[in-house]
Amino acid sequence: MSTPGTRLTELQGAALAKVACGIEAGAGVAVLCGPAGVGKTTVLEHLASDPRVAPDELPIRDVAAWLADTNDLPPIVLADDAHLASDHDLAQLLARAKSRRPAAAVVLAGQGRLLTLVSRDRRIEQAVRIRAALLPGSLAHTSALVAAIEPAGGPGFDEAALVAIHEIAGGVPGDVVRLAELAGLVAPELAHGLITADDIEAVHRRLTPQAA
Repeated sequence: MSTPGTRLTELQGAALAKVACGIEAGAGVAVLCGPAGVGKTTVLEHLASDPRVAPDELPIRDVAAWLADTNDLPPIVLADDAHLASDHDLAQLLARAKSRRPAAAVVLAGQGRLLTLVSRDRRIEQAVRIRAALLPGSLAHTSALVAAIEPAGGPGFDEAALVAIHEIAGGVPGDVVRLAELAGLVAPELAHGLITADDIEAVHRRLTPQAA
């Protein structure tokens, strides 16, 4: 079985292990929550293709798509963008999962509003066994992400550039990677050897409209 090409960060790996542990413990609900760009979908993709979790690759759908599917649910239901659903829809999905024989485990991934939806319905809240949070990483996490995408033989990033990337991206992995990749694209234009903080700021202003 193939695994996703995207490497997990340390924080994403920890979240994956926590959710997988909850699934292995049996039916129930695992909640994976965090802001946009921290890698919730990436964690779900790794979970979906992990043979320790299920023998066959699992589909990933939003709550509406799961409810629209009249086929039997798989043993593990992976629901992305669950914060976009209503608490009524979440309750419906959980009821279907519970009525399956054997009952299906459910993983709900979404942004902060998901926690509010869960707390609105006591039945949902009581079904939650695992809560995993994905938050922006530290400067060390940013440095590791940038190091992983630096092209061989290409210009590297000096320490101040890494700090600039971290501050502009707020430690959010998706934003860190995008900014570092954009800087790498314009690196051939640079007269000096290392990409500096000034280069990062210039790239951010030049290629990000809201920074102009």
